[in-house]
Amino acid sequence: MNQTLRVGLIGEPAGWHLNGLIDVCATHPEVAEVAIADPTGQIHQKFRPLTGSSPDANWHVGPHEPGSGPPPGWVPLGTEYDTPGVLGDKLVAHFTDHRQMLAEYKPDAVLVTTEPSRMPPLLIDALESGAHVFHEKPGCGRIEDYREVIKVARRSPGHLCIAFNMRGLANVREARTIVQSGALGKLFAVQSHYVAEHARSWVWEELADGWMFDRDRGGGHLIFLGCHYIDLMRYITGANVTDVTAFTDIVGGEPLKAEDAYAVSLRFDNGMLGSFTGGFLAPTSEKQDGMHIWGSRGWLRLDPEKGTHIEWFTREGTGVSVPQRRLEFGKANVSGGFDQFKHEFFSACLGLGEPPVTPDDALWMHEIAWAARRASDSGRAQKVSLDTL
Repeated sequence: MNQTLRVGLIGEPAGWHLNGLIDVCATHPEVAEVAIADPTGQIHQKFRPLTGSSPDANWHVGPHEPGSGPPPGWVPLGTEYDTPGVLGDKLVAHFTDHRQMLAEYKPDAVLVTTEPSRMPPLLIDALESGAHVFHEKPGCGRIEDYREVIKVARRSPGHLCIAFNMRGLANVREARTIVQSGALGKLFAVQSHYVAEHARSWVWEELADGWMFDRDRGGGHLIFLGCHYIDLMRYITGANVTDVTAFTDIVGGEPLKAEDAYAVSLRFDNGMLGSFTGGFLAPTSEKQDGMHIWGSRGWLRLDPEKGTHIEWFTREGTGVSVPQRRLEFGKANVSGGFDQFKHEFFSACLGLGEPPVTPDDALWMHEIAWAARRASDSGRAQKVSLDTL
């Protein structure tokens, strides 16, 4: 069995976390060599990702008139990135046609980051070539298209993994162990929030070529960032969602084509209820997040992305009140957790363990998010299941 992987990267300058995926290929020893497929012909050399930049590091805290567009100094192209300088000898080929790359280079694993609405046929082609596939989130602009991807993934010999990197965080995994041990007893409810900076929505037409704020292209906070917390509610509790109600809206005054705020209510198959609120709401660039779980014998709370701590209380096995417990996690928890998640994907590709996420996990998230949007659009609760396949 091979000890290293031939990796293909299918991307474009508007692909989110593109730099990060190139860095992963450079730093992970499981990756022996890399071929890049990019229809624009840019990312195999020095290029500028479509992430945006401004000479004023504090532009997001200044005054802004809703709908007036980018602040002074904003440019739609980000900081130059030197792909060959980062990958060195690992970069062995580049293509403008991903099918040619799959046919000629024959990668063992393929990483995909493009505008989400363009992803489904790329994912299907990579899976049908026999490769393992890792893709950025979300994986589509229409839920129907992602269902087709999952159909192919279920019959494919390769793994399909979506970038739910927060599953790799040490505090998230410890919380999952505590909750699924039964220490909280019967689970009653879960509440979560995840907020990013409102100022990001000021540049909605320029950032990532506009797809981040266009629902039809795969954008909107709920599916782009909220997806992690939709997944973590399932991952930590072990319960699946059966019903969803929601409000998704545009509250920040910008003329967006997708929600910048939402309030979602969920019912789970273990009887637990849940709520999730998020959006581009904060006046500064610091994200705010939290998750709280209550059960018949205790409770647990954590800050998943910041990863600083877990606090929990349980009467399980004691019958009396016991002290509240707290675990602290180091500052390297977040970057280390994301690296751990990708390491587990590469290890699974080499037959050295299970992948960190399954195709059905990816589909659950997409189904829940689209159910929330349907609930908001229709004013009616929506059933959720994987019976659509």
